[in-house]
Amino acid sequence: AVVSTQSTGGNSFAAGADLAWLDERSKTDPVKNVQIMREYYGFFTPLLEIPIPTIAAINGPAIGAGFCVSMFCDLRITADDAKLGANFVKVGISPGMGGSFTLPQKLQNQICNDVVFTGRTFSGQEAEKMGVVLKSVPSRAMVLDESLGLAEQIVSTTSPNAVQETVKLLRAPYLQIMDAQLQLEAEAQARCFASNDFKIALASVKNKTLPVFD
Repeated sequence: AVVSTQSTGGNSFAAGADLAWLDERSKTDPVKNVQIMREYYGFFTPLLEIPIPTIAAINGPAIGAGFCVSMFCDLRITADDAKLGANFVKVGISPGMGGSFTLPQKLQNQICNDVVFTGRTFSGQEAEKMGVVLKSVPSRAMVLDESLGLAEQIVSTTSPNAVQETVKLLRAPYLQIMDAQLQLEAEAQARCFASNDFKIALASVKNKTLPVFD
């Protein structure tokens, strides 16, 4: 079997961290924040341990941490009007959820740098052109069916054992160094949470204004 992931609500994939939760990070000791972020990442990193190909059915917004969760998956299908992006710098923090490792690994260098340095969002159609997703379909209602169709193609035409061994080979580089990279990310994000830039950026997001940094 091949796993397809999406939100239970059916209208989004994962829109990133809650603003109130992020605000709480600015009031928490950095050492504690490192621990909190490692625990947060740990809710999603088991995707890398599923011994079969995983498909992210991105049927709506996949922003920030949610976008990075989709990058844990082996394949990604989305809708033309879905919004994707690694908007970390927009809210005053560095990438987390393995994004500083998976994005450079899976995207062409200049595209990766554009995505993480600007924090911009882009459509499903653009994501396909950038190589972020395998395919973008015309409507969100088609995303799950398209993903299940791809899963069925894998299941019905290939050797299960060979596919599972291939999964192990392709993910081996991630599993060997991911833990160390996640630790670096948690420490970097904890430093960002303690910065004035983070307070300014978060306030601008709440007020829907452009941030003015010191």
